Amino acid sequence: MIEKGMFSKMGDVMIKRYIEDLEKEIEKKPDDKELIFKLGVAYVRINEVDKARACYKKLKTIDEAMAKELFDMMYEI
Repeated sequence: MIEKGMFSKMGDVMIKRYIEDLEKEIEKKPDDKELIFKLGVAYVRINEVDKARACYKKLKTIDEAMAKELFDMMYEI
């Protein structure tokens, strides 16, 4: 496994804070496809594939094209 550098770790911390903010917004707007998509992308960035997959499943019921884009990111298609 490749050791993460200092800046990568700092990036992960920023992404986790961003995720917290997105989750709060989604509580207010649970069907906002843009927020769900951004949350899924953030999870992909920190390699939380199971959580990204949950975003994909929810997004698929709202906007199939956006769900496919997230799916492609998850599996680097």
